[in-house]
Amino acid sequence: MKNLVKLLCDVACCVGCCVGVGFLSGKEAQVFFGSAKNVAIFAVTFAAVTFVLREFCRINGCSTVGKMSATLIGKKSFWGGAVVAFCSFVCIVTSLAGVEQCFAAAIDKLPLYAVATATFAALLLGKMRLIKFINVLSVVCAAIFIFLPGKTAVCAADVAPYKPVAYALFSATVSLGMTAKLACESTLRQNALSATVSSVVIALLMYAMLKTNVALPVAPNVQGVFATVTLLLAAVTGIVANAMPVLELIEDVVGDRAVSCVLIFGLAIALSMFGFDFAVKIGYTAVACVGAGLTALVVAKLAPKLRKNKNRETDVFNSLCNNE
Repeated sequence: MKNLVKLLCDVACCVGCCVGVGFLSGKEAQVFFGSAKNVAIFAVTFAAVTFVLREFCRINGCSTVGKMSATLIGKKSFWGGAVVAFCSFVCIVTSLAGVEQCFAAAIDKLPLYAVATATFAALLLGKMRLIKFINVLSVVCAAIFIFLPGKTAVCAADVAPYKPVAYALFSATVSLGMTAKLACESTLRQNALSATVSSVVIALLMYAMLKTNVALPVAPNVQGVFATVTLLLAAVTGIVANAMPVLELIEDVVGDRAVSCVLIFGLAIALSMFGFDFAVKIGYTAVACVGAGLTALVVAKLAPKLRKNKNRETDVFNSLCNNE
């Protein structure tokens, strides 16, 4: 039972990193998927990339992006961590911009919802048990929200097959702050299960999004209140995961956690005022390229170890055969 609860929390955290405002607004379904075939391409790619990254973190004890970067590139690890942190920062900006676009509630052009969301996310940082609970709640609410009545179906779009691959690389990269920590607390089997189940859950939710797009802004009724809470939870879970590697990097330089949070979220709120569509179209592709490079480095590092283990197993088998 304990292992099942751990797996469910792990999956919820992984899914919660990916199911954000862009996901629930239908924007990502239109830009990166468009059809069930592309959802399947995403599922396979995301499961494979996530498993490889998680296993690298488990084998090398990399519970943070900084440690992962140090293991991969050694002396230049600061710059490797900085690149991933920048990608995560782009996602924080995107999420905050999405919050404002969804609710269109700015007064005198002040991003009030973005400020509230950023504050909630900042308060959650470092509280892992609470983060897991919020992720579980967010994923459950998101699943209910997608199937609420009163939405229009998304028309099938001719989206190139490389786009769901890019989205998978993007999602795996920006969730590293969370999944690296979870991977180190798991076994090989648990990492494989988590990567697979998370991929299936995200794919099912995205397929449902293709059938039932969300009508925004949210109406001021009971259903609208639930939608508002769900979208804010989805934004917060993604922002918390993305803020982890950014905070790690900035705190090492600044030396104060509170000041680091103010710098990170203050700048993110300011940049979010450029708009959501701009961030999705430009930022996601750039992050996906970083994810592709990161995955290639990880595979290159893991390959010799896997080959060595395979040779060792072959030697043991041959030895047993000879003894017989």
